[in-house]
Amino acid sequence: MLRINMLCFLFCGLITFCASSQSIQPRNQSYTYYPPSKDSESWQRLNLQQSSTFLVVASEGQRDHDTSLYLASRSIGLSRYPLLAEGLNDPELKAQSWWIDTHQPGTGVHLLSAATGQQRLKLLVLLGAYYAFEPGNYRRYRDSVEYFLNRAIKESNAAGDNRLRRIAQCLLGKMYVQVNDAKGDIIFNQLIEDCRKSGDREMTARAFTCRGIYTGPTHVTFAQKISDLQKATDLYDSLNNKEAAINTLTGLGYMLVVSLQLDGAKQALLKGLTLAEDIHFPYTQYISDALSLVTLMQGKFGEPFRYSLQSMKAARETRDSLGWGFFYSRRADLYDIEGRYNESFEMMEQAANRFIADRNLAVYTILGTIVDRMGNAGQAKEAFQLARDVAGKVGPPQTLVEQFHYYQILSNCHIYLGMLDTAYFFAKKMDSLEARAELIRGPFRRETVNEQFGYIHLRRREYLKAREYLEKYFSNPSNANRLLSTQLANYRMLIRVDSALGDKTAALLHYEKYVQLLDSNFRITKIRQAEELQVLYNTQEKEKEIIMLNQSSTLKDANLKQANLLRNLTLAGIAGMIVIAVLLYRQNKLRKRNSNLISQKNEQLEELLEDREWLLKEIHHRVKNNLQIVTSLLSSQAIYINNEAAHAAIQDSKRRVFAMSLIHQKLYQSNNIATIAMAGYVNELIMHVQTSLGSGNRITIEQDIAPLNLDVSQAIPIGLIINECVVNSIKYAFPDNVRGMVRISLQKDEADHITLTIADNGIGLPLDFDITEQNSLGMELVRGLAKQLKGHLNVESGSGLHIVIRFALLKKQIEETPATIH
Repeated sequence: MLRINMLCFLFCGLITFCASSQSIQPRNQSYTYYPPSKDSESWQRLNLQQSSTFLVVASEGQRDHDTSLYLASRSIGLSRYPLLAEGLNDPELKAQSWWIDTHQPGTGVHLLSAATGQQRLKLLVLLGAYYAFEPGNYRRYRDSVEYFLNRAIKESNAAGDNRLRRIAQCLLGKMYVQVNDAKGDIIFNQLIEDCRKSGDREMTARAFTCRGIYTGPTHVTFAQKISDLQKATDLYDSLNNKEAAINTLTGLGYMLVVSLQLDGAKQALLKGLTLAEDIHFPYTQYISDALSLVTLMQGKFGEPFRYSLQSMKAARETRDSLGWGFFYSRRADLYDIEGRYNESFEMMEQAANRFIADRNLAVYTILGTIVDRMGNAGQAKEAFQLARDVAGKVGPPQTLVEQFHYYQILSNCHIYLGMLDTAYFFAKKMDSLEARAELIRGPFRRETVNEQFGYIHLRRREYLKAREYLEKYFSNPSNANRLLSTQLANYRMLIRVDSALGDKTAALLHYEKYVQLLDSNFRITKIRQAEELQVLYNTQEKEKEIIMLNQSSTLKDANLKQANLLRNLTLAGIAGMIVIAVLLYRQNKLRKRNSNLISQKNEQLEELLEDREWLLKEIHHRVKNNLQIVTSLLSSQAIYINNEAAHAAIQDSKRRVFAMSLIHQKLYQSNNIATIAMAGYVNELIMHVQTSLGSGNRITIEQDIAPLNLDVSQAIPIGLIINECVVNSIKYAFPDNVRGMVRISLQKDEADHITLTIADNGIGLPLDFDITEQNSLGMELVRGLAKQLKGHLNVESGSGLHIVIRFALLKKQIEETPATIH
């Protein structure tokens, strides 16, 4: 093996040497993963922009850009500095910027107090940017943003630094336009005019980008946002700034989708994807996912699936899990449209599991599909319980989108359960939420509300109202891209309504439209098959072209390399063989010497380990014997005592000694001398207590002991506590020989905590009994041992006495076979 490794090393060295004397090889464009923090600053900035904008869009504008940036930076492991410090270009400032992501702006202020000149100006801008990009900046940090940036503008003017002044103006305008404060437009208009007069095209483009992306989305602002992003894109194209153009094209594409300008959206996103591929930017998953959505809304079939595959492939290669749940959901929708329902359901479950694992409230946007499938399968109660379980795991919905889907889920669950009034109540909630959301992004889900009301009224046999909402569904012009399967289902409902109302004319009309849709479905299936074949053909042709180009390049270079390669290999081979011979001889000699030394050390360590284990076992054995002697002495003393209280005290002491003795017996009989198997130990201890007290079958002791191995320093206090509490229950909890039960539970309730519970169903404590004022030896022992465990003791008396002690593990327990003993 050593010879093979050495030969491979030298051969690689020879190949490198030979390649250096040849012409430069074409660069391999395949992507190999590396942490995003190793990217250039411009790529890190673009990655942050793409991922944060994706989160904003995924929440339908309900999550602001600054919160999304914070979440994205944490998910992909990047500092926000590249985005906050855009245009500052100062390595020294970057080295001092750790305070940004640790949220310690006080450090930045301290640095500012000692800075002078341009360094001071940059720190003023960076501090202003820090607060301008904090979530809720206008409401919470407006004073700080205004102070630092206005100070930067003033001092930049005095220093004649127009570039830093314009950056500060852009950041200040950003804060205002996010809440649609008129000051923002005034600042940006002044800045854009100033940049145009001075010929600063880069800053002009940045101003348009900032206003286009961060202006709050409303019906009034959409046109301005689209115009600004288009102007920014044109400027970045003329400046050949491809990273910035990719960002603006992606934002423009999203805006055009919201405006239902699908052809323009696709064109912008395709251009952005092409630019990303040109510069070999690997994080293309968000543009690909947007293209999958756009082409799906256009009624395409092969393209959405191809872009979906591309987005998932890019996310896996870059190990970016931020959008995995959304990408799974997109694929599930595509499977559902194609009638591949099992695959769709599996993909939807993967999406839900991903969202739940990330505690991402976006799970509500896809949970409805799973609930519907369960409800249609007759599992209405299970579907309702699933919705409640998910809400318990990820928390209640926050945004309008999440709340809309959550109420839709609840409405559908109650429909399946036959509780139509409750279903109608939640449908009204959906209607109210959609009315609020329409003010931001238009009536995207109005048809869903109409469909929900229509179905509920149909189930309630309110046919006129059902017809009204179902006709609204088809008359809504803003949702021309609804799914064909949904349209067919709603036409079937309309036909049922017409039949119930006896309206044969309407029934015939709706049936004709239904048949037309079925016919179009057949034609679409053929188109889809043709598109899929075309996509497959194009992919194969592209792969063939790549292979041919690679082969041509390889053949072209082979002849140039061959002569030099043979010469170099001959010379290097001779030298290599000499080096190998020397190294092999030296390595073999060192290996033998080290092998002998290691063998000797191993033997010594084994002997020391065996001696240590033997000594520890002997110690435990002797301790156990000594404790047995103590027990025998107590038994002998008891023979000569006539006082019942003293005799009972001796018996209690014997049981306590036995509890400790049993620990040491277990240790020297076990191969593991470091920990105690609690299940077996507690079982033997309880058997001894029952035997010594003679309770027989009158009192049942139920054990629920987790399969844990605990350190002896914790096992002994636990054993003594169990002994005291069980003895107390048997003696006093069940007077007059009544039957009863004592339950002992030892369970791990968290990763590093254990809960010991001892409860009986006896008479409990008197009403005026104060546990803190009792000075009995048993209770003092329990309190002291709980304190020794550094645990929290809680005593409750209701239907019996309940003693709970919760404490932290000293060492990680070793799990055994589960044990439940009665």
